[in-house]
Amino acid sequence: MSDSSQPPGRDHSPHWPDVTGVILAGGRSRRMGRDKARLQLSGQSMFDRALAMMQSLFARVIIAGDRPDLSTPEVPAIADIYPGSALGGIHTGLVSAQTDWVMIAPCDMPYPDRGIAEALLQCRNGYDAVVPRTPSGFEPVFALYHKNCLPCMTDMLEQGNLRIYAFYQNINIRYLTAAEMPHGWQRSLCNLNTPEDLARARKQHR
Repeated sequence: MSDSSQPPGRDHSPHWPDVTGVILAGGRSRRMGRDKARLQLSGQSMFDRALAMMQSLFARVIIAGDRPDLSTPEVPAIADIYPGSALGGIHTGLVSAQTDWVMIAPCDMPYPDRGIAEALLQCRNGYDAVVPRTPSGFEPVFALYHKNCLPCMTDMLEQGNLRIYAFYQNINIRYLTAAEMPHGWQRSLCNLNTPEDLARARKQHR
């Protein structure tokens, strides 16, 4: 399994020029009790781990969320039009991207794996979205979305319907199964939601 959470020797010729990387950073981190994007694992923040993976694949990366503290001239932060949900963050990425496709990743994934991202990208032809589906359920915030999703997504957000699984029923979606993902996907798709999750990740990392 590739561990793209480690700072890569960055490839300045992007493999996927028609895709924009979007890092979700608009959440309030209620269960964690502090900013998840700034959490440190082995001297590197969760945000920087996500950014390293995205920049190894895509020429353009943006932040979905009102996070001027994380932004740079090369990686701008864009406030959500409909704040407060993952669906709103994905919508921000799609509206803001100059490409037809966006690859979404959260800022609380300690081991974001470019191998899974590439598996998603290779399955996208003919679909509006490609989303991992494991025995534990869907992984909607480490997934691939096309601008075709915007009309339905906007309608739902305007109605206050934030249920991303209801959204999936209205688009042409391809699910990537556990059998189709690289070995070690369980570790790659874990998220840090609580202080206990962080302590466990730090212990395992050591």
